Amino acid sequence: MSEVPTILVNGEHRPWHVGLQVAQLLENLGTPPNSVATALNGHFLPRAQREHTLLKPGDSLHVFKAIEGG
Repeated sequence: MSEVPTILVNGEHRPWHVGLQVAQLLENLGTPPNSVATALNGHFLPRAQREHTLLKPGDSLHVFKAIEGG
């Protein structure tokens, strides 16, 4: 029996599948895309790149509330 490949989302293992995009994952999690910021493997991932960024097994995605103001 083979192990199902996973990615880490905020430290929790989630199933991975071929072609999984960051934008699709956020949608599957019910996360409004404009209300969060993302970091993939420790690097900020701009919103405009989420639809074009494919996740790989073992990737780590951090999703957090975007902070506005300054």
